[in-house]
Amino acid sequence: MNHPNQAAKTVTLFSQPFLDTYNQCYKNIVTINLMPQGPLAQLVRKVKFPPLSQFKQPGPCSRINNCGLALTAFNNVCNKGCSGFMIVDEVPNLLSFLLSNGYSINTSITKMLNTSDIRFETENANKIICVVTYNG
Repeated sequence: MNHPNQAAKTVTLFSQPFLDTYNQCYKNIVTINLMPQGPLAQLVRKVKFPPLSQFKQPGPCSRINNCGLALTAFNNVCNKGCSGFMIVDEVPNLLSFLLSNGYSINTSITKMLNTSDIRFETENANKIICVVTYNG
């Protein structure tokens, strides 16, 4: 496991529901489990996640992360109220970026995690997009 201040060579990308409190709508944004090595790190931003619902509250048996790491949109031009986070519609562009910048996508681990009974942060309804490794 990496030291908290050390960037990770292999990371996991997730789709996570996000409440855009300004526009009062939900968006599926791209989040990442650790700060990555390489050019992808330039797209990572710490974020505070607003609760998805007033009925979903953290407790002793349900951990709800209220902060984490999200990717910023490639065209991070924001008008008033824009979160600037990458939404899942940008995943094809993200994959092109990763492959063009020295990352490999580990399809076997991604498939294994997506087909197993293990679920990650089920309170936040996260879904794994892929596992990537920086080869640079």
